[in-house]
Amino acid sequence: MAEEYRIAWMIYAAGTLVLLLSGWWFMRKWKWSWLRRTLLLTFAAALLVPARSAVQDSVALPVLPLFVYQTLFEEDGATPEVTANLVFATGGALSLMAIWGLVSLYLGYRRQRRHRFEEDPYFNEQ
Repeated sequence: MAEEYRIAWMIYAAGTLVLLLSGWWFMRKWKWSWLRRTLLLTFAAALLVPARSAVQDSVALPVLPLFVYQTLFEEDGATPEVTANLVFATGGALSLMAIWGLVSLYLGYRRQRRHRFEEDPYFNEQ
């Protein structure tokens, strides 16, 4: 990869990280922290995952900006490779965080139930 692309990637990654940190800052008081993490990880996957290309010596470009560019300015729209990269990157991040969210909700429910049982030993929820 040429030096210009490395510098461009560093600037793009730094800008994306600033955007994600500001999103975290403004959503920090949300009650469901796993939902905040899900949104931020999905946006990070869409913004930072590089698109794979069929051409061997092509430069890796971020998948979401490439998808938007191809959709708006190319005659045939976005190529299937770019669309598949975008779908799998965001879908994988979303499914991973959905599993994390379900596990955290279940563990929170068990923690709350255990706390109620410790307060009232005769508590028996059928």
